[in-house]
Amino acid sequence: MPEPTLTTAAQRQRAVAWVLALTANTLLAPGRYERQLLDRYKDGGLILDEVLALLVAAPYQLLYRSRATTLPTEADLQRLLDQSREWNAEASITGLLLYSNGRYVQVLEGPQTEVQALYARILRDPRHTQVATLSEGLGPARRFAAWRMALGNVAQPAVARLLDAVLAEEPFHGVPIDELLLHQLLEAFGVNSEATVSEVA
Repeated sequence: MPEPTLTTAAQRQRAVAWVLALTANTLLAPGRYERQLLDRYKDGGLILDEVLALLVAAPYQLLYRSRATTLPTEADLQRLLDQSREWNAEASITGLLLYSNGRYVQVLEGPQTEVQALYARILRDPRHTQVATLSEGLGPARRFAAWRMALGNVAQPAVARLLDAVLAEEPFHGVPIDELLLHQLLEAFGVNSEATVSEVA
C-alpha cells in the first residue's frame, strides 16, 4: 500500500511542525538551510522528494578562525597551501584560506564527514592555536567550487583591524556561513568570491 501524500497546506504544516517538535534540542534539529527547505515544502513550493534531493546535494560549510603559533614564512604558507590542496582534492573539499599578521580565517566546504574530519585535524595541528568555529551547516551551493583551496595573504594593519571587527561577531554554530560576514572578509582581503582562479596573492 503506497504511503499517503500530504496534499493540503494544513497537512504539510502539521508534518513540518511535528518534525520540528520531534527534533527540538537534539543534534537532528534542522539548521537554517534545512528550515528554509521545510518552509518551501510547507508552502507548497517543493515536494518532499525535492527537499530530500536538495539535502543530499547540499555541501557542508564551515568557517573558522585561528592564530598561528609562530609566524609563518612565505615558504611555510606555500607548503600549507600545497598540503591543503592535496588533501582537499582527495576529500572533495573546496574553500578559501585567508592569512594576515599571524591570523588565519578559513572556509571549508564539501561532504560533511570529510569537512568535519579535516577540521578535527586542524584542531590538533600545532601550527594553529585559539581555533574557533564561526559558522557551520549545510548550504545550498559551494561558494568556491572551482577552488581546491585559494590563499589570500595580506599584511596591512588596516586588514588586521577589520578582521578584529568582523570576527568579533558571536559564532553561528549550526548555521551556514553568514553572507555578510563572508563578503566582509573577502573584501578585506581583496578577494572576488566569483573568481575562478586557484590562488590569490
